[in-house]
Amino acid sequence: MNSFKGKGKVIFVSIILFIAGILTGYYMFWHNPDFIFLNADKFLGNIMKISEAMAKSSKLHVTGLIFQNNIKALLIIMFGGIAFGLVPIFSIFFNGFIIGIVMALSFYQGKTMTFFLAGMLPHGILELPAVLGAGAFGLKTGLDLVYPGKRGRIYLLKENLRKNVLSLGIFVPVLFLAAAVEAIITPHVIKLFT
Repeated sequence: MNSFKGKGKVIFVSIILFIAGILTGYYMFWHNPDFIFLNADKFLGNIMKISEAMAKSSKLHVTGLIFQNNIKALLIIMFGGIAFGLVPIFSIFFNGFIIGIVMALSFYQGKTMTFFLAGMLPHGILELPAVLGAGAFGLKTGLDLVYPGKRGRIYLLKENLRKNVLSLGIFVPVLFLAAAVEAIITPHVIKLFT
């Protein structure tokens, strides 16, 4: 848990970036839905692939697919901080952007906020804190590289990478549990609201 010490400000920045992404995605959909529909495979490709797998594959396969996508995103967000924080900034914002598009698309299709939340909250309660936490680790790495202070970039890079690796002991199991919930429980919760 020591890896999480001193991350309050960067967690706050992660949350702000994520919310800004949600608002941008939501606005962009309503402002220009044709653009979103024309580029749906770019924006929603992973979501569409998972939806297809849910219809055709076993729950175990879907859990593995979701877990693989989430781990890849987590590692990019967390370790992308070595690019002076630019990768986590973009990745956190883009994850929020996708949520904003999905929310707007739900409303566009006549669904309610309750339906949208039923599809997001069961697994999102676990997944979002993990992704935003990983974002905080990536941002902290980037921030320390931009403003190294007296300790120097190399020392801070090693220290941040060590803490990032240690934090995977928490983030990876949480993301596995979130993937299982998304594959097994979330579809049943959604059915209650259709």
